[in-house]
Parts: sequence; C-alpha cells; structure tokens
Amino acid sequence: MKLLTKTLKSYLIYSSLLLLVTVPLFYFVVKRVLLHSVDKSLKTQLRDIRSNLNANISTADLQVWSRLDKDIHLEKSGTYFNDRIYTRYIKTRENDDDQVPYRQIESCISVNGQYYKLTISTSLVENEDLLASIVLVEALLLVALMSGMLWINRNISRKLWAPFYETLSKIQGYEFNKHASIDLKKTNTTEFMDLNRCLENLLNKNYDTYLVQKEFTENASHELQTPLAIFQSQLELLMQTSPLTEEQAGLINSLETNNKRLARLNRSLLLLTKIENEEYQPTEFIDISELVKKFIQSYQYYSQKKELKIMEEYNDPLMIQANKTLIEILIGNLISNAVRHNIPGGRLWIALQGGVLSIKNSGAEEGLETDKIYQRFYKKGAEKDGLGLGLAIVQRICNISHFSIQYQHPEGMHEFKINFFPVS
Repeated sequence: MKLLTKTLKSYLIYSSLLLLVTVPLFYFVVKRVLLHSVDKSLKTQLRDIRSNLNANISTADLQVWSRLDKDIHLEKSGTYFNDRIYTRYIKTRENDDDQVPYRQIESCISVNGQYYKLTISTSLVENEDLLASIVLVEALLLVALMSGMLWINRNISRKLWAPFYETLSKIQGYEFNKHASIDLKKTNTTEFMDLNRCLENLLNKNYDTYLVQKEFTENASHELQTPLAIFQSQLELLMQTSPLTEEQAGLINSLETNNKRLARLNRSLLLLTKIENEEYQPTEFIDISELVKKFIQSYQYYSQKKELKIMEEYNDPLMIQANKTLIEILIGNLISNAVRHNIPGGRLWIALQGGVLSIKNSGAEEGLETDKIYQRFYKKGAEKDGLGLGLAIVQRICNISHFSIQYQHPEGMHEFKINFFPVS
C-alpha cells in the first residue's frame, strides 16, 4: 500500500468514526432541546389556565371550554396528584394504524371542591420534521466538510510527495551496466534534498564497486583459462608417452578429470557473474518448442544409453522475446539435469501448455530440499559429477527475465515448471 493511501486511509477512518458518533449525538441533543422547549410551553399554558380559573366557574362552563379546545381534556378525578409530563402516541383516525406523537402534561385542579384531571396536549409531528431536517443538514455539512478535507489533503500530499515518487521511479529504472547519468528532480524540501544527495553518492560508489568486480571477474576468468588449457594439453601429451604404467595412467586420468571440472567451474562462475551484471541485453523472438526439441535431439545419445522413455507434449505454440543465449542455457541446464540424474530405464516427460514449460523426470525417491536447491554448490546426497551451479544459474536467469520457476516432487517424479508469463 502506498504511503499516500495509508495517510488518506487514516483520515477516512477517523472521519467515518467522527460522523458515526457526531450525527446520533447531535440528534439526541437537538431532540432534548426541542422537548425542553415544548415542556416549557406546556407548563406556561398550564400556569395561565390555573391563573384564569376562579371560584365562580361552573362545571358546565368547564365542559364547554374543554370541548372548544381539542388540545385540552378535562375529566373528574377522585384524588389529588402531582403534575406529570410524558410523550404519548395517539391514533388520529379510527381505521388508521399510524400513530402521532403527542407531548402531554397532566395536572390536578380543584373547582368548587371537586378535583379535575386537566390534560394539555401538543403534537410533536412538526418537531420531528424539524429535527429530521436539522440532522440531515448537519450530516450533509459534515460529509461535505470531511470530503473537502480529504480532497485537499490528497492533493496537497500528492504535490508534496511528487519529488519522492519521481526519484523512486528513476532509481527503479537505473541500470549499473549502462551507467546513464541520473538527474534527480530539484526540490526545496530539505528532506528530499538530503535523500537525493545520498542516493547520488550511493549510486556512484556502487557503480565504482561494480566496475572493480566486473574487471576482477573478467581478468580472473581470462587468466585461469590459459593455464588450464596449457595444463590440459600437457596432460594429453603425457598420456601419449611410453612406457606408461597403469598407476601413472590412473593418476593422469584423475588429473584430467579434475582439470576439466575446474574449467567448467570457471566458465559457470563467469556465466553467473555476467548474468548478475545483466550483460545479456539484446533480445529476440524465440520459439520455445523448437528450442526444446533441439536439446532433446542433442541429448539423444545419452538418453538411448540410459534407455530413457521420452514423452513430449506441445499443446500450445509459445513465442517469447528474450535473450537467446540465456534461454538456451536455461532450458539446456534443466534438460541436462533431467537426463543426467535419471535412472536407467527411467522416464522423461516434457510438456508445453499455456505459457508453462514442464520438465519431469524419474530419479531419486527423495525430493530435493526446496529451500536449498537454488543455492550455489548445493548437491544432493553423494552426487559428485555436478558442480552445484546449474540450478543457481537457472533461477538467476528466471529472475532477470521475469519468469517464475517451481519445483515439485509428485509420485516420485522430479518436476520443474517454468512460467514464462507469471501473474504478478
């Protein structure tokens, strides 16, 4: 989640909570104020009625007065009681289920020695409508205020963080092997100025380190190739000398094997370094199925020697744009491993479908350790003929080419899957 999104998310959560708390609270406060106003009006009306009553008023006058004002109801009461105010819901019509809220005050008055219960009512419908309108206006104002604040904050934050995002974009596209000059956007924000200055210094130092490492690797590889080639030629001459005892021949053969292993190790390490330095830049369109068929043909001798049963299944044609040398190394290493580590009379199954190349072979019953198989010089069990760099090279090619690789061990088979178009 982006930094700006996190900030706006915090504001949004706070605003939503504020809205959820403020609107109900405002509703109850306003409702209380309106009820207090109605109660005050009822009490004033009651006080005026009591002050206008006199001892000479008759019961008939009270009945006539009660019928003239629908909001006033008068009935006899046997006992005296204190004033009380309450809300009551009354049906306005006989067949109508809707009930209208009324605020009522009940009081006991004495006329000619007789107690009467005086009830004064006032409708709360207008108050409820007024309350709903006030709360609606208040809620809309709050929503408009918070939306405006979020919009202003979003735009201001976007402008403030623009230099950071531009710097980040340029850093992500920077490549050491090209060493293109990086022009970071000028800004008057102190923190971003310090960040740009530190990044420029860091990139320059890393580029110098990259050049030293590259030069050392190339020199070391070149200097090692010459003595290895000379050593190999001298061993071949030594093998042609006579007389040559069986013990001497064994020693020379061992030296030749180790020398070839050392030469292969040197080439593999140089290849890994070039891949990591991203020196394989040119790309072209490659037909994966044709490339796989070519490697299967090249390993036909070893497959027949082991009596392997090869099954090929090409359901979908696949063309990708990549560096051909790297793709050849990638597929060649996987097929080579599937043949070399297979068992006599074993199976090799290759399938290409939906942008996924699957290479599955029989072999050791135990699966490989998924957390170690891509480490350099990792070997399983008593394996001695390999260098332990093949899968490390495969993984590195997949990483820089944006492929995904997956290892599985279903039903005693070792399976590697290369997804050339992984979903990010």
